Order: sequence, then structure tokens, then C-alpha cells
Amino acid sequence: MSDIKSIINEEIMTTVANYPQFGDRLRSISEVGDASVPAYPFKFENTSFNEVNYYFDTEEDEYIVMVNNVDVHAGVWEMQFGTVGGTPDDVVDKGNMYQVLSTILEITNDFIDRFRPNILRFKPSKKKEEDKYNEKTGRKKNVDPNQRFNLYMEFIKKNMRQDYSISKYGDYIVFERKIKSNVPKI
Repeated sequence: MSDIKSIINEEIMTTVANYPQFGDRLRSISEVGDASVPAYPFKFENTSFNEVNYYFDTEEDEYIVMVNNVDVHAGVWEMQFGTVGGTPDDVVDKGNMYQVLSTILEITNDFIDRFRPNILRFKPSKKKEEDKYNEKTGRKKNVDPNQRFNLYMEFIKKNMRQDYSISKYGDYIVFERKIKSNVPKI
């Protein structure tokens, strides 16, 4: 399937992109949204010395973003989010993905401003096997298990602040502070 897409993209780029009315504008189209979609309003709650929560509501659901300190001395925090009453592994898919991602990005920036972590890691949920079936046709969808991870990674890379680098480590997206503080000396 990806071969067909690459052939089609190549055909478009070699024929249509050379027309004067398109030119470089066609080459600059980005498939991953930017953070220009407004974020939902959110609330901050400092639960304890090693846990903070953020809350926001969409038109359909209430969300919670939990950030836990997993290594106090090294400044490592872990973030996860999901709907209130659900789990972080639940996949909602209600069509407001970019607004939710913009909100998560705003929350991440707020958290970084408040706590200045050396590392913040985030593990996007994957679609479960039962989510891979089309209910209307009864057939299995061809779903890349890393699709959500790749989407989040590209969105974050495109929109994240410059004082943190973004990388992949296993199933995690890792935000790493470029100039670290409070790192224990050996």
C-alpha cells in the first residue's frame, strides 16, 4: 500500500507541482497539523510533591492529564492522559484530535514552565485489536499500530519549544532539556 502512495505522490510532484499556479506551495503542504488550533481551557492541580494533574473538557468528554515524578534526583517525570473514568490506554477518536493535541502541548509547556524537568516522557496509547475492525463492513482495517505514536511525534516536533529536544525511546516520546540542572555528580 505504501508503494502505491509513493508512486502517486511522485506522479503528483513531477506533473502538477511544475505548473506555475502551484510551484513550491504544493511541496510545502504539511500533513501534520500545527498548534494554531486553539487549545481547550485547562485547570492545574498540584496533587503532591511528585504528582500534578491537569483537567480539560472537550464537547463530549472530560480529560485528565497526570504527570508523575519517577526520579526526583534526576528530574525525570512521566506524563499520561485519558478521559476521566477511563484509562490512559483508551483511544477516543472523536474527531477533535488537533484541538486535544494543542491542549496537551499547552499543558506540557505550562508544566515545563512550572517544574523545569530534565526529562519528561510520554507513551501514546495504541489502538487495540478490536479497534481495528470496521463496524459497518465487518472487515479488518489495515491500521499501523504506531500510527498514533508517529502522529504525536510529528506534531510535537513541529510545535515544541526550542529549549527541549524531542526523541523516541522505545514506546516513549521523550522531551529532554538541552541544559540540565540538578543532575547528581558522580
